[in-house]
Amino acid sequence: MKLWIALIASLVLTACSAVPDALQVSNEDELVSYSAALEQPESVVGKPARWGGVIADVQNSDNGTVIEVVNFALQRWGRPLVSDQSNGRFRAKIDGFVDPMVYKQGSHVTFAGTIAKPETGTIGEYTYLFPVLEATGKYLWPARKENTRIEVNYDSLWYRHYYYTRPAYPRPVYIPSPVMEKGSPKTDNN
Repeated sequence: MKLWIALIASLVLTACSAVPDALQVSNEDELVSYSAALEQPESVVGKPARWGGVIADVQNSDNGTVIEVVNFALQRWGRPLVSDQSNGRFRAKIDGFVDPMVYKQGSHVTFAGTIAKPETGTIGEYTYLFPVLEATGKYLWPARKENTRIEVNYDSLWYRHYYYTRPAYPRPVYIPSPVMEKGSPKTDNN
Protein backbone atom coordinates (compact mmCIF):
# COMPACT_ATOMS: atom_id res chain seq x y z
CA MET A 1 0.00 0.00 0.00
CA LYS A 2 2.81 2.41 0.86
CA LEU A 3 4.42 1.70 -2.51
CA TRP A 4 1.22 2.67 -4.32
CA ILE A 5 0.89 5.92 -2.35
CA ALA A 6 4.51 6.82 -3.10
CA LEU A 7 4.03 6.02 -6.80
CA ILE A 8 0.86 8.11 -7.07
CA ALA A 9 2.47 11.01 -5.20
CA SER A 10 5.49 10.99 -7.52
CA LEU A 11 3.25 10.94 -10.61
CA VAL A 12 1.22 13.87 -9.30
CA LEU A 13 4.33 15.89 -8.50
CA THR A 14 5.94 15.26 -11.90
CA ALA A 15 2.71 16.20 -13.68
CA CYS A 16 2.54 19.55 -11.87
CA SER A 17 5.38 21.50 -13.43
CA ALA A 18 5.81 25.13 -12.49
CA VAL A 19 7.16 26.15 -15.91
CA PRO A 20 4.42 27.21 -18.39
CA ASP A 21 3.65 24.70 -21.16
CA ALA A 22 4.94 27.03 -23.89
CA LEU A 23 8.40 27.02 -22.25
CA GLN A 24 8.68 23.27 -21.63
CA VAL A 25 11.71 21.49 -23.08
CA SER A 26 12.45 17.77 -23.28
CA ASN A 27 15.64 17.93 -21.19
CA GLU A 28 16.25 20.75 -18.70
CA ASP A 29 19.92 19.74 -18.30
CA GLU A 30 20.75 20.56 -21.94
CA LEU A 31 19.67 24.22 -21.71
CA VAL A 32 22.46 26.67 -22.46
CA SER A 33 22.77 29.67 -20.15
CA TYR A 34 22.92 33.22 -21.46
CA SER A 35 26.43 33.73 -20.06
CA ALA A 36 27.69 30.65 -21.95
CA ALA A 37 26.23 32.07 -25.17
CA LEU A 38 28.08 35.35 -24.55
CA GLU A 39 31.43 33.67 -23.85
CA GLN A 40 31.38 31.13 -26.71
CA PRO A 41 28.76 32.30 -29.21
CA GLU A 42 29.84 30.07 -32.11
CA SER A 43 30.11 26.83 -30.10
CA VAL A 44 26.53 26.89 -28.77
CA VAL A 45 24.71 27.44 -32.08
CA GLY A 46 21.87 24.93 -32.47
CA LYS A 47 21.60 24.08 -28.77
CA PRO A 48 18.40 24.63 -26.74
CA ALA A 49 18.01 27.60 -24.40
CA ARG A 50 15.44 29.34 -22.22
CA TRP A 51 16.09 33.05 -21.69
CA GLY A 52 13.95 35.89 -20.46
CA GLY A 53 13.88 39.48 -19.39
CA VAL A 54 12.26 42.82 -20.15
CA ILE A 55 11.25 43.81 -23.68
CA ALA A 56 13.32 46.69 -25.05
CA ASP A 57 12.09 46.78 -28.67
CA VAL A 58 9.74 44.95 -31.06
CA GLN A 59 10.36 45.02 -34.83
CA ASN A 60 7.90 43.37 -37.23
CA SER A 61 8.73 42.62 -40.88
CA ASP A 62 7.54 40.28 -43.64
CA ASN A 63 10.15 37.72 -42.51
CA GLY A 64 8.86 37.60 -38.92
CA THR A 65 9.34 39.47 -35.68
CA VAL A 66 12.51 40.34 -33.79
CA ILE A 67 12.09 41.16 -30.11
CA GLU A 68 15.08 42.74 -28.36
CA VAL A 69 15.15 41.73 -24.70
CA VAL A 70 17.20 42.97 -21.74
CA ASN A 71 18.25 39.65 -20.21
CA PHE A 72 17.81 38.78 -16.53
CA ALA A 73 18.23 35.54 -14.64
CA LEU A 74 15.13 33.33 -14.51
CA GLN A 75 13.36 32.04 -11.45
CA ARG A 76 12.84 28.28 -11.34
CA TRP A 77 9.41 28.61 -12.96
CA GLY A 78 10.79 30.75 -15.80
CA ARG A 79 9.82 34.30 -14.78
CA PRO A 80 12.61 36.88 -15.15
CA LEU A 81 14.07 38.07 -11.85
CA VAL A 82 14.38 41.77 -12.68
CA SER A 83 17.03 43.74 -10.81
CA ASP A 84 19.17 46.84 -11.34
CA GLN A 85 21.95 44.76 -12.96
CA SER A 86 21.39 43.36 -16.45
CA ASN A 87 23.32 40.47 -18.00
CA GLY A 88 23.10 42.08 -21.43
CA ARG A 89 20.65 41.86 -24.32
CA PHE A 90 19.55 39.22 -26.78
CA ARG A 91 17.25 39.01 -29.78
CA ALA A 92 14.41 36.54 -30.04
CA LYS A 93 13.23 35.76 -33.57
CA ILE A 94 9.64 34.63 -34.01
CA ASP A 95 7.85 33.46 -37.15
CA GLY A 96 4.80 35.59 -37.83
CA PHE A 97 3.43 38.83 -36.43
CA VAL A 98 3.57 39.92 -32.80
CA ASP A 99 1.50 42.92 -31.82
CA PRO A 100 3.74 45.62 -30.27
CA MET A 101 0.80 46.86 -28.20
CA VAL A 102 0.58 43.48 -26.46
CA TYR A 103 4.32 42.79 -26.31
CA LYS A 104 5.07 46.33 -25.29
CA GLN A 105 8.29 47.83 -24.02
CA GLY A 106 8.86 47.05 -20.33
CA SER A 107 6.83 43.81 -20.27
CA HIS A 108 8.36 40.66 -18.80
CA VAL A 109 8.78 37.81 -21.27
CA THR A 110 10.49 34.41 -21.48
CA PHE A 111 11.47 32.52 -24.65
CA ALA A 112 12.44 28.91 -25.31
CA GLY A 113 14.11 27.80 -28.52
CA THR A 114 17.43 27.11 -30.20
CA ILE A 115 20.43 29.40 -30.31
CA ALA A 116 21.22 30.90 -33.73
CA LYS A 117 24.28 32.69 -35.05
CA PRO A 118 24.90 35.98 -33.15
CA GLU A 119 24.18 39.31 -34.87
CA THR A 120 25.87 42.67 -34.64
CA GLY A 121 23.64 45.64 -33.90
CA THR A 122 23.61 48.91 -32.03
CA ILE A 123 22.21 50.12 -28.74
CA GLY A 124 22.12 53.87 -29.16
CA GLU A 125 25.50 54.49 -30.78
CA TYR A 126 27.21 51.50 -29.14
CA THR A 127 27.96 48.48 -31.35
CA TYR A 128 26.79 45.30 -29.61
CA LEU A 129 26.98 41.57 -30.40
CA PHE A 130 23.49 40.14 -29.79
CA PRO A 131 23.04 36.45 -29.02
CA VAL A 132 20.06 35.26 -31.07
CA LEU A 133 17.37 32.80 -30.00
CA GLU A 134 15.13 31.20 -32.63
CA ALA A 135 12.04 31.07 -30.43
CA THR A 136 9.77 28.04 -30.54
CA GLY A 137 7.88 29.06 -27.40
CA LYS A 138 7.15 32.37 -25.72
CA TYR A 139 5.37 33.43 -22.57
CA LEU A 140 4.35 36.98 -21.72
CA TRP A 141 4.11 37.28 -17.95
CA PRO A 142 1.17 39.21 -16.49
CA ALA A 143 2.05 42.45 -14.76
CA ARG A 144 2.34 42.16 -11.01
CA LYS A 145 0.19 44.47 -8.95
CA GLU A 146 1.90 46.28 -6.13
CA ASN A 147 0.38 45.61 -2.73
CA THR A 148 -1.40 48.66 -1.41
CA ARG A 149 -1.35 49.08 2.33
CA ILE A 150 -4.02 51.20 3.91
CA GLU A 151 -4.09 51.82 7.63
CA VAL A 152 -7.32 52.89 9.28
CA ASN A 153 -7.29 54.29 12.80
CA TYR A 154 -10.42 53.11 14.59
CA ASP A 155 -9.64 54.92 17.86
CA SER A 156 -12.11 57.49 19.09
CA LEU A 157 -11.43 61.07 18.08
CA TRP A 158 -10.45 62.36 21.53
CA TYR A 159 -7.99 59.50 22.06
CA ARG A 160 -6.45 59.89 18.62
CA HIS A 161 -5.60 63.53 19.30
CA TYR A 162 -3.80 62.59 22.47
CA TYR A 163 -0.68 61.92 20.43
CA TYR A 164 -0.62 65.44 19.03
CA THR A 165 -2.01 67.65 21.81
CA ARG A 166 -2.63 67.35 25.51
CA PRO A 167 -5.78 65.50 26.46
CA ALA A 168 -8.91 67.40 27.49
CA TYR A 169 -8.82 66.56 31.23
CA PRO A 170 -8.58 69.53 33.69
CA ARG A 171 -5.28 71.35 33.81
CA PRO A 172 -3.66 72.96 36.84
CA VAL A 173 -5.15 76.39 37.55
CA TYR A 174 -2.77 79.37 37.42
CA ILE A 175 -3.33 81.90 40.21
CA PRO A 176 -1.58 85.22 39.71
CA SER A 177 0.52 86.49 42.60
CA PRO A 178 2.47 89.70 43.20
CA VAL A 179 5.78 89.95 41.41
CA MET A 180 8.75 90.18 43.74
CA GLU A 181 12.13 91.64 43.00
CA LYS A 182 15.25 89.63 43.54
CA GLY A 183 16.08 89.09 47.14
CA SER A 184 13.70 89.44 50.07
CA PRO A 185 10.66 91.70 50.12
CA LYS A 186 11.21 95.25 51.57
CA THR A 187 9.51 96.05 54.78
CA ASP A 188 8.57 99.51 56.32
CA ASN A 189 10.47 98.87 59.62
CA ASN A 190 13.69 100.67 58.69
